[in-house]
Amino acid sequence: MNLRSVSTVALLASLFIPAFAQSSSDDEASLSLTLPTDEWYVPKNTLTFGYRVLGNGIKANFGNLGSLPTRVIEGKLTVAKPGSTTGETIEIVTRNYDNGSMRQDYQRADELLPTSVAPTDGQALAYGVYPGNGRYQTYVSANSGGTVTDTQTSDQLSYQQGVTRYWTYVSPSQIANDRVAMSTYSAASEGATARKEEGMNSGLELTLSRDIGAAGKRFQWSITAGLALNNMNAKTGGTIHSTLTVHTDYYQLNGPAPTGTTLGGPSYIDLTRPDGTTATSGLETTTTIGDTPISSSTSSIAGGATILGNWKIKGAYMLVRVGPSLRTKLSERFGLSASIGLAGAYAGSRYSVVETLDIPDVVEPITESIDSVQNKFLGGFYADVNVDWVANERTGLFAGVNMQNLGGYDQEVGGRTAKIDFGNAVGLRGGLSFKF
Repeated sequence: MNLRSVSTVALLASLFIPAFAQSSSDDEASLSLTLPTDEWYVPKNTLTFGYRVLGNGIKANFGNLGSLPTRVIEGKLTVAKPGSTTGETIEIVTRNYDNGSMRQDYQRADELLPTSVAPTDGQALAYGVYPGNGRYQTYVSANSGGTVTDTQTSDQLSYQQGVTRYWTYVSPSQIANDRVAMSTYSAASEGATARKEEGMNSGLELTLSRDIGAAGKRFQWSITAGLALNNMNAKTGGTIHSTLTVHTDYYQLNGPAPTGTTLGGPSYIDLTRPDGTTATSGLETTTTIGDTPISSSTSSIAGGATILGNWKIKGAYMLVRVGPSLRTKLSERFGLSASIGLAGAYAGSRYSVVETLDIPDVVEPITESIDSVQNKFLGGFYADVNVDWVANERTGLFAGVNMQNLGGYDQEVGGRTAKIDFGNAVGLRGGLSFKF
């Protein structure tokens, strides 16, 4: 080896020695420069997506059930004014009961027909005859080639102030002593209650954990936050008893009570003309009643109302939870973790009520269907214990037991109450995990 070769080696050594010196003093940093990124990065975040099943859902305590309010009897009806050519209207009073109805009377357009007409050839005109006995007749006068023929088309009652031809009832038992009884029925709660505990309840959940550091040689701390979505569905039904209140108005009946298929008025039969021909439904046979009650009565019977009811709470809630987690390795692929912390739930529910009162002599059962919507935020806590299985460096499976404790809230609709209690719920959870 000559001096030139020694000089060359020395020069190369002087160039590489610092690099080797750095390698010997910082092996981990050197390794990080020579290994692929996915081999030296250790994931600190874990995202899980899963399904959870709670052993029980909400408990709903329904109260003050069996309350059917008194309905408004009287109203106003706007009708076209008979004979008006300018679109004028009039208002008439209507009263609707659970077993009948009354509508104030007014003149019909036929009642304003002229008393005489002079049809030209090929023309037919209507006119009226008013004998002054509370009735009127209608005719059609037709001119055919100069021959005029008059044909009667109806014989009807005239309008009389204070009475009406427009009314109905549903049972013969409402007629007594020349009076018609029309009633409305209502029920007042006697404090009836019902209870429903929702059974097994399932939902979806999403959690995110961030490793914080080691806790001794075998444990690892992390912070966990998550969301879960579950339904609420508690419904029940049954028969309850309430105080029955009956309000009755009595109307004067001006003649024989209508029978058969027409219980009320107006009513008609076929009109037979002098020549033996008939006009279908041309003869009015209506019995009128007074258009205002001549007397009224109200009575109440404790326990007299038997009500069939259905009560339901339906909705959903989103659970938000956050707290520390502690994990230990059981083997190379299995781990055990536990978490406990604060929880909050944002709940939204619809309280639906259908109550039906069945009354004899009333054609349609008296039914009220009503609901209300409410949103509420509740506080509480959670805890869970899980076993996880590592499939590879990034993915795995988990399963465990979870518990939550939340409060409750009250909801009301139409005087009826519902206490919605979330309480304690224990269940199972499981799903997939992803590290990144």
